[in-house]
Amino acid sequence: MSHSAILERMLDRVAQAGTAGGRPLARLGTRSTEDPAIALLSATAGAAHVLAWNVHRSFRDSTLDGTRDRAALVSLTGLLGHVPRPAISATTVLAFELDTFPGSPSSVTVPRGTQVASVPGQGEVPVTFETDRELRARSAWNTLAPVRAPAPVTMTTSTAQVAVAGSSTGVRVGDSVLVVGRRTGTTVTWIHARVTRVETDLVGTPPVTTLFLAGQREVKADTGVTGPVPDGTVIVLGTHARPFGAAAPDFRLMPKELTGLGTPTPNPTEWSGFTVGKVTGDPTAKVWTIHLDGIHPGAAAGRVVVLEGGSDGTALAVERITAAREATRSDFTLSLACTVITVGADHAAKFDTAVRQTVLLVETSRHDLLVPLADPDLPLTDPATSVRQHPALAGENRADRIWVHGEVPLEPGRHVVLVGRGSGGAKVVEVGTVLRTSTTPATAGTDVPAGGATLVVLDGPLSGRWRASSLTILANAVPASQGQTPVRGPETIGSGDPAQRWQRFRVTRGSLAHVPAPGAPGYAPAVDVRVDGRRYEAVASLLDEGPESRAYRVVERRDAGSDVQMAGRLPSGTGNVTALFRTGGGGAGNLPPDRLTQVMAPVPGIRTVTNPVPADGGNDPESVADLRSAAPRAIRTLGRAVSLEDFQSFAEQYRGIGKASADELRAGTRRIVCLTVATTSLAPPTAGSSLVRDLRDALLAAAPPGTHVRVEGFVDLPVSLVLELRVDPAVHRSEVESAVRGALERRFGRSAMGFGRAIHRSEVLATVQGVPGVVAARLTSLSAPGVVEDAQGRLPSGGPRLIGGVFEPARLLSVQGAALTLTEMTT
Repeated sequence: MSHSAILERMLDRVAQAGTAGGRPLARLGTRSTEDPAIALLSATAGAAHVLAWNVHRSFRDSTLDGTRDRAALVSLTGLLGHVPRPAISATTVLAFELDTFPGSPSSVTVPRGTQVASVPGQGEVPVTFETDRELRARSAWNTLAPVRAPAPVTMTTSTAQVAVAGSSTGVRVGDSVLVVGRRTGTTVTWIHARVTRVETDLVGTPPVTTLFLAGQREVKADTGVTGPVPDGTVIVLGTHARPFGAAAPDFRLMPKELTGLGTPTPNPTEWSGFTVGKVTGDPTAKVWTIHLDGIHPGAAAGRVVVLEGGSDGTALAVERITAAREATRSDFTLSLACTVITVGADHAAKFDTAVRQTVLLVETSRHDLLVPLADPDLPLTDPATSVRQHPALAGENRADRIWVHGEVPLEPGRHVVLVGRGSGGAKVVEVGTVLRTSTTPATAGTDVPAGGATLVVLDGPLSGRWRASSLTILANAVPASQGQTPVRGPETIGSGDPAQRWQRFRVTRGSLAHVPAPGAPGYAPAVDVRVDGRRYEAVASLLDEGPESRAYRVVERRDAGSDVQMAGRLPSGTGNVTALFRTGGGGAGNLPPDRLTQVMAPVPGIRTVTNPVPADGGNDPESVADLRSAAPRAIRTLGRAVSLEDFQSFAEQYRGIGKASADELRAGTRRIVCLTVATTSLAPPTAGSSLVRDLRDALLAAAPPGTHVRVEGFVDLPVSLVLELRVDPAVHRSEVESAVRGALERRFGRSAMGFGRAIHRSEVLATVQGVPGVVAARLTSLSAPGVVEDAQGRLPSGGPRLIGGVFEPARLLSVQGAALTLTEMTT
């Protein structure tokens, strides 16, 4: 009640106030506050107003819905056993990279508590994380590559390109090549082709030269001609020559004095003896001696020569040069220094008379075809197939294991980060924890890759799949959480007094960091309290602790600081109670990948550091609105989970969870409780995150024995809207459009939409029409990735499902401002 209302009621009744002797104030006619009697009434009304306000405030503060005082709400919910959630530190995994230049250390110890900060953007402040454990990093473990089996390519006339190792192949555009195709006994079918383009990759290890081919044709040759050649041999024919006389003038255009018409042949049309070469020797060992049209040093004995053209213009033959020399020859009006080669005469009949049509392609070099590697999706998961990651490496096809190159003895419990791209090209990042490793060394007589191989078995199946060619495993990884430990180390917080119990000491002036911990609610204060150097144990309650107990509890103060209260009597001493603590936490620690890149105290040998996965799970302290909704849920569950509502409430109280939904699935007769969760940033949990595993363990501990629990993320489906608006001309259109965007995000944003909930055209239009200033609206497009609008004008969604033993996660439709297009309604 207000002062004026109380005073008015008192003045209305003052004339009627009576005593045993009558009504002495009946003739009090003034109502001016300058009169002493009226002033006294006004003062009394003021006192009554203050009293009424405090009574009303006390009543309001005693109700969940009425109070606006956070301290009162904390005290009220505390009577029911609810502990407000403090600021929770975000968590991530940091990947360190060591220097690899000569002389740098091959291994480095990264101490626990190493601080890594973000580089702040415009208007931001740096956020500091600390490593949660010591890391023994090795330069050889900067990146691990998966083992890939060779996948030889069978050359055919349709093969358009081949790759050879090295960057100095000497192959030029226009050169010809012979590539081994198939074998039949001692006969090899070669693929002959012309090089149309050469590309060299100098970045790869080793460098690779790719030859693009055209005009592919088959040609057969015995191994006695080409010599023993392994599969994958590439013969480069870089020297192009012609037979002597190929450039001779046309005999029919020459004067009689030069053509020698007195020859026995009547009316000749070509030079006498005009042949590619001369065949000599006995019938069983004929040889063919050919003069080339110049000096060709590469035409040496033992090399291959390919004859192309011949009498029909399409002949193709492979011969071996058995001898080579240099000479001069004068004939057909030509005089040249020549290279004279001797080859077999098996194909002389096809080419000998076609001097002008024959080209001789001489071998200049040989290379090994770079055998491509298989590029499956890893890890292999089909146990029924005989396909293995590598034929020389045994093992089961399971989603929790991958073979990597080298002998890599990763210790159990080490974190690794798998980075690569899926078969669709999207980037996939997942964190795994090593369960065990086994190495297979490379030995003579086996096909084990050089350097050996290691089977890395993780403590759980991987949800992602990576193209083997893109997969990189970062093995110098360690978990980290948000917060900052004072550089001065442990702080003296007080002195022990054996005459007192429940001693209480002030720890921090700021917010004490709370980091992940086993059990419910999934977090614990980041403080280490010691008395005379002996570590004491943090507990949630001191109720059952005796006078000899070495336990303490953390008490949050109203000024956002923290105290520790000891359970037992402490030994006497001066300054013998110390605390090492971290401060920080909150939603500011939820950072995207690759933001944590600054090592605050440089570690020799460390080149770079980053967070390949997002930092998530950070929570600000519960607000008044959060307390109003959280307290009933906490009281409803009381630390146990039986019904679906219990599971949902339990998950929503867990650290790092911003949204949760519980569904019951059936696998035959087995009941499965499926929790669909979103992080505090309303995104799906990072694959391999400890958040999912820790929440599942806490739920199993709170649920009845035999309960099957799955904790899963969701498929995020952003909804695209195209709206035509007609706006009241009396208001600014930009303000109305901004209000429409805000209304749609409040109604259909991630925080408002439930998992599996559909969106209907009518509710979108109803929301838009409810915005002041909107005269008319038309929804011209309503869509989401992979979702088709049904006949009722609805975008369907769905909860989690088990179909034929295959799990499908829930879907979340949501509207974000960036996916909303507003246009002018013209008709």
